[in-house]
Amino acid sequence: MIRVHDFNTQWWGGPAGIVEDGAFFSLAQSLQQEALAPFCWAEFRSRFKTAPPLIDIHRAGFFLADTQQEFRIALKTRPPSPSDLPLQVRFADEQHFELCDSDFASFEQERYRHLPGCTEEKVNARYGGWARSLIREHPQTCLEVLADGVAQFWFLSRPDQSGLNLTLAMLRREAKVSGFLLYETALAAYALRGHRIGFASFSVVNAAVHNIYAKLGAHFLTPTGIWLWVP
Repeated sequence: MIRVHDFNTQWWGGPAGIVEDGAFFSLAQSLQQEALAPFCWAEFRSRFKTAPPLIDIHRAGFFLADTQQEFRIALKTRPPSPSDLPLQVRFADEQHFELCDSDFASFEQERYRHLPGCTEEKVNARYGGWARSLIREHPQTCLEVLADGVAQFWFLSRPDQSGLNLTLAMLRREAKVSGFLLYETALAAYALRGHRIGFASFSVVNAAVHNIYAKLGAHFLTPTGIWLWVP
């Protein structure tokens, strides 16, 4: 019902758990606490429509840390919107690029910031490590958008049988181009490579990204709740 989450454990520097079966929340509280005891913290995620009773999740000591809004979007080329700066796209399989944790803007809506002792630098380190692994494993679907030769935005995706998983989008800390133009440019570049459907999720707290995807024609699906437990 609960297991070690390898990636989060490596990032955190101590055992992090993930509850994989909602039946965990129907166990006696003593059994729940015994199962959770080895972990520094644990996570549970479920679509709301199939989640256990929320009061049972609360009684187990978990709190709602985020709501992820799933979506699908048609990837298609479109005339570019006007921009003061001409934009270029570079895929990692054309020219490898590196990312430093200090390059990208902080993840202000990130759920792990609710963990005691978690700092902005630690959150950025998590996403920096994730980004570098995506570039290494899927260079053909990882890109950066540049203006005047300077990277403004990175979109790191991976192919999936359901389409293109738009896994991770990151804005440069000192970006000079609007978020809408950067997303529009990146998604059009994926379409030019033959991808037709993209899918992902984002935090409902991130209204800016919600508005961008809405303007680009995304179809929004069932939201997913993410709960965290700390001792």
